[in-house]
Amino acid sequence: MSSLDISPIFRPIDIGAETISNRIIMGSMHLGLEGMPHTADRMAAFYGRRFEGGVGLITTGGISVNAEGKGSNIFFDFQKEEDCHELEKVASVLKPMGIFCAQLFHAGRYAYHRELVAPSALRAPINRFIPKELSTEEAWRTIRDFGSSALRAKQVGFRAVEVMASEGYLVNQFFSEVTNKRTDEFGGSAENRRRFAIETMKEVRKQVGPGFPVIVRMSGIDLIPGNPTFEEVISLATELKEAGADALNIGIGWHESRIPTISQLVPRGAWAKIAGKVKNAVPGIPIIASNRINMPETIIQVLNAGEADIVSMARPFLADADIVNKIKENQTERVNTCVACNQACLDHTFKEEMVSCLVNPSANRELEWKSLPQAKRQRVVVVGSGPGGMESARVAALRGHEVILLEASEKLGGQLNLAAAIPGKFEFYETIRYFKNELPRLKVDIRLNTKADLKLLDDLKPDAVIFATGVLPRNLNLPGLDKKPHASYVEFLNGTFKAGSKVAIIGGGGIGVDVAHKLTEEKDPDIPTYFEKYNVNSYTQAAIQPETAHRKVSILRRNGKVGAGLGATTSWALLQELQSKGVDFLSSLTYKEVTDKGLVIETKKEGAKTLECDSIILCAGQTSDASLYETFSKERSQIPSYLIGGAKDASGIDAKRAMLEGYLAATRIGTEQN
Repeated sequence: MSSLDISPIFRPIDIGAETISNRIIMGSMHLGLEGMPHTADRMAAFYGRRFEGGVGLITTGGISVNAEGKGSNIFFDFQKEEDCHELEKVASVLKPMGIFCAQLFHAGRYAYHRELVAPSALRAPINRFIPKELSTEEAWRTIRDFGSSALRAKQVGFRAVEVMASEGYLVNQFFSEVTNKRTDEFGGSAENRRRFAIETMKEVRKQVGPGFPVIVRMSGIDLIPGNPTFEEVISLATELKEAGADALNIGIGWHESRIPTISQLVPRGAWAKIAGKVKNAVPGIPIIASNRINMPETIIQVLNAGEADIVSMARPFLADADIVNKIKENQTERVNTCVACNQACLDHTFKEEMVSCLVNPSANRELEWKSLPQAKRQRVVVVGSGPGGMESARVAALRGHEVILLEASEKLGGQLNLAAAIPGKFEFYETIRYFKNELPRLKVDIRLNTKADLKLLDDLKPDAVIFATGVLPRNLNLPGLDKKPHASYVEFLNGTFKAGSKVAIIGGGGIGVDVAHKLTEEKDPDIPTYFEKYNVNSYTQAAIQPETAHRKVSILRRNGKVGAGLGATTSWALLQELQSKGVDFLSSLTYKEVTDKGLVIETKKEGAKTLECDSIILCAGQTSDASLYETFSKERSQIPSYLIGGAKDASGIDAKRAMLEGYLAATRIGTEQN
C-alpha cells in the first residue's frame, strides 16, 4: 500500500473563495451530541481532532433551517439563538484549523416529530407521522429560511455552507414526482419541481454574497421507482451551477430506498460512477463523490478515473481521524479502515444515541480521552486477540503500559477472521491488518500459539489482566443428528466443513443469516454485478432482481423473526438478498429429530414435518469462555482483572461491544479509579 502514487489526492482545489489543500473532505454526519453536557466542547474536540488529522473541509451534521425541519428533537436549529451560541463556540475554535462547513437541513417528511411538513401530505414508509402539505407561501417562507440560516452560519463563524438537497429530505422531495403531487408553481412539470431547489440556491447565494463557498448536496440517483430521470437530474445540476453553487456533492439514494448504498454489501467506489456521469454532463464545477469510499486506493481510483474532483468521506473519519495525514506520510498500512458496518454510527443515529465507531470506540470520546488521569506504567497481559483483546492492547499501550498479548491460535483476530470470510464482510480483514501493523508499532509483545493458563499468568507477573477469551459454539443435543453431515458455524466459516446442496441452518440470529449469505453468495461483490443485481443501470426502476442460488437453504429459528437483533440500517438489505435467492425463513417451531430424509420440525400450524436436507449447520448460539477469568479472579484477587466481550456476555457476538469494553478497561488500568 505504501507504494501508491498519492499525488492525485494532494492537489489544491478551490471552492468559492476558499482553497482546500487536498481532495478529501469530511462529509456530513449527525453526531448525536446535541443536548449532551458540554456539547460545544465535545463537538470542537471531535471536529478539531479531524482537522488535526489533515482534512481541509468538514461539513457538520444537518442543522435545521427552522423548527419543522428538524430531523428529530435533538437537532440544532439556526432559528434558535441558544443553538447558534453553541455553534459559534465550536466555529470559533475550528475557524483557524480549516474550512468548517454548516449543512443547511430540512427533513421534510422524514422528520421524527409531529410538526413535520412536506411538498405533499404523503407519509414516508419509514415514518409513522403524516406530514402537513406546505402552502405556496409556506414553501417560499422555507426558501427564505434556508437563506437566513446560511447568513446566520456565516455570522457565527462557519466558512462555508452546504444545502442538503439529497437523500430524500425536503428539497429532494420537491424534485421527485414520487413525493411531489402539487399543482402550483412548485409542482407538476419537471421545471416546476426543480424550482424549490433553484430558488433555495439563489436565496442562499443572495444572503451570503459572492465568494462564500456554497455546496449543494444533490441527489445523483434516488433509487426509488419513478424517481427523476438522469436528464432531469442533469438539468437540475446545470441550473444549480448557474444559480451560484460552487460545488455539487452527489448524494445517492433515499433512506426509504430498498437498494443498499453504504453497507458492506456495496462494492467500494460503486456510487462514484453516478458522480462521474454528472461530472461528464456538467463541466466547469467541482463534483464531489461519496458513499463506500474508504480506502486510499479507492480514492485514487475515483480521482484518476475522472469520476470526481473531490472525495467526501464521513464514516471513515470516525474510524480514523488521521487518515489524510497517514496517506500523506505514505503510512496507508496504518489506516484504521471503516468497515461499513453502521453498528455504532447510523444505527445509533436512528435511535438518537451518540455516534461512535465499532473499530474506533474513541470516536466522539475525545473529550473524555483528554481528561483521563495520567496512568502509572504497569505490566498488562491481555488474553485473547479478538476485536476486544486487540483494542484493549492498543489502548493500554497508548496509555504507556507494557503490554503482552496472548493468543492461543496462530493468528490475530479471533471471530473477525470468521466474519471476514462472509461475502461483503471482507472489510474486517482490513481491521485485522490495521492491528497487525499498529500493535507492533506500539511495542505490544504479541505471542501467538500461546494458550494462557494460571501458571503462565503467574510467570508473567502482571499488574493487571484483561480477559478477552471470547465464546464457544453452543452444543445442540438433537436425536439422530449424526445421520446427516453437520458442523458448527465455526467449522463451516473456517473452511473445514463443506456443505451440501440442501442445507438446514439451525439458528436464525445474526450468525445464521451470515452463514446463509455465504452459502448462497460465494464471492465478494463487484460493481458490474452489483448494478445488475439491483437494476441500477435502468436509473428509474432500480430494484433487486430475483436469482437462483446454487444451494437450497433454510434458516430455522425457534422463536422470533429471522435476523432479529441485527442492525436496523443494514439487516433489511441482507434479508432482502437472501429472500431474492429463495432462502426459506422458518420460525416458531420445535426441533424434533434428524432422520435419513432430513430435519424433523414441529409447528403449531402444521404439526410435525420433515425438512429435506443433506447437511446441517449449527448456529444455535454461543457460551462464554470465561473459565480462566473465573479461576484467576478468585485465586489471584489481589491483581485487577477485567472480563470483556463475548467472554463477559455471550448473548450475540458483538464486536462493537467487545471493542468498547476493551477500550474502557484499558483506560482504567493504572489510574486512581482502578
